[in-house]
Amino acid sequence: MDGIDRAIEYISANGAYVKKAMDLQLSVWRGERTDKPPLTLTCPLTEEQKSWLPECDLKEIHFDSAKMFSSGLRSVLTAVNGGYGAVPSTRANMGCGVVPSLFGRQQRLFEDKMPWLLDHVKKEEIKENYDFGIGDSAEFAAAMEHMEYMTEKLRASGFAGRVFVYPLDLQGAVDTAHLIYGDDFFYGLYDDGPFIHHLLRVSCEAINYAMDECFKRIDHSGKYIAHYNHLILPREKGGVKISEDTTTLLSPHLIDEFALPYLHNLLEHFGGGYVHYCGNNDHLTDVLYDEPLARAINFGNPERHYMTAVIKKCRDTGSVYVGSIEKKDGEPLFDYFVRILEPAYNKDSGVFHIIPEYTCDLSERVYVIGEFDRAAEHVMDPA
Repeated sequence: MDGIDRAIEYISANGAYVKKAMDLQLSVWRGERTDKPPLTLTCPLTEEQKSWLPECDLKEIHFDSAKMFSSGLRSVLTAVNGGYGAVPSTRANMGCGVVPSLFGRQQRLFEDKMPWLLDHVKKEEIKENYDFGIGDSAEFAAAMEHMEYMTEKLRASGFAGRVFVYPLDLQGAVDTAHLIYGDDFFYGLYDDGPFIHHLLRVSCEAINYAMDECFKRIDHSGKYIAHYNHLILPREKGGVKISEDTTTLLSPHLIDEFALPYLHNLLEHFGGGYVHYCGNNDHLTDVLYDEPLARAINFGNPERHYMTAVIKKCRDTGSVYVGSIEKKDGEPLFDYFVRILEPAYNKDSGVFHIIPEYTCDLSERVYVIGEFDRAAEHVMDPA
């Protein structure tokens, strides 16, 4: 039995929890009362599991579907090890430059870090109109082949609907434009606003095209979309994840003029989704609270935010906070879970507005689940 077969056998024996985890997450997204909140728990691979699926470097997997799938299964196993609330999924892990590569530039590949787009498109090369196609980029074409391969493998194993393929790394319009045009993007905000608006428009067109192609290759994409080996979103809430990392570098008036219209454009095209960014930009966060199609917020650096206030604001605006939240040194686990769940709970509706992530060793799994359940019960019924 080869490593992939052993991993599939393990998933088959331990994946019964997934349906319950899906139903609980989908209820949170829909604003429905639940008997407890979800916890997307993951546990690292055991030494035996590592031997099943030897680690490949990031350059090695880029154009090899079998190695890409094997690498993705390593992550899937961490969700199955958690066995509680994380919905397992994998993707063609091609880097954030794979969509910008549709504009005719290829990413540089590295063994020890993600691909990166170092060669940018000059202003005079940006066309007035684009008719994007899979053949515009060898990397995008490879990504579609990887997705098709993964989907077929999961169908053959009987896991379609329990382990999911999720979309490519989707950056927002500002991030995509920055990758395409390089740091001249920032000068253009001041020196040539009309051109930057055009660049952002065609970036949206590329993103919409790429994600539509991804959805064609994902089983059940008309019902729900998974993300990052943790989450699953109902399709009626949109289902996409959009990153706005470059946007954090902009001032409030630049965000309002150059970021928000295109963020809304993308969310509207797909019917909504959740928004991620690294760093901290209070104006951007406030804007996300006010965007009804931004169904949730995810931070790459939650430690740079006052998370109690963020979670309360998500609750009060009917959105959701998804992701990890820093645990204080020495903080008892029960107290930590109460601290993150209490501001997320709407006592009137009985709805939790949070889908937290947590990682622990496999030996601690039962204890962590017990403390989480105890904390949830305390929040729902303090008496």
